Amino acid sequence: MTTDKIQPVYGLTNPSDREAARKPMQRFGSVIGLKPEKEQYYRQLHANTWPQVLEQLQRSNVQNFSIYATELAGKRYLFSYFEYTGDDYEADMEKMAEDPETRRWWLETDPCQIQLPDRRDGDNWSVMEMVFLMD
Repeated sequence: MTTDKIQPVYGLTNPSDREAARKPMQRFGSVIGLKPEKEQYYRQLHANTWPQVLEQLQRSNVQNFSIYATELAGKRYLFSYFEYTGDDYEADMEKMAEDPETRRWWLETDPCQIQLPDRRDGDNWSVMEMVFLMD
């Protein structure tokens, strides 16, 4: 079964992107592959995330950020969720990407990950579509 013909369905428990963007907080879910041989190192990094990276996330209006690991069909994946409370997501993400300490962090974490083929140009993680929301 392909997803080419599947269309979003919006309603009370699944707002459209336009409706979600008008809320004071936006939610983001994404997925990326995880190299099995790098998983232990990835876990060690995230057990003691560098304070400067956490501070930059806060300055970029990111909160309630979590990452989960799972195995599907014998492959390892990471799922992330975060909430964005600012008013210019693109600008805040650009500022984060320009931060030297965040860039240094990504030099450690990126080699642990496997980019998926459906990700948007310039993204490491593949953005997931929300299909349910209970506020």
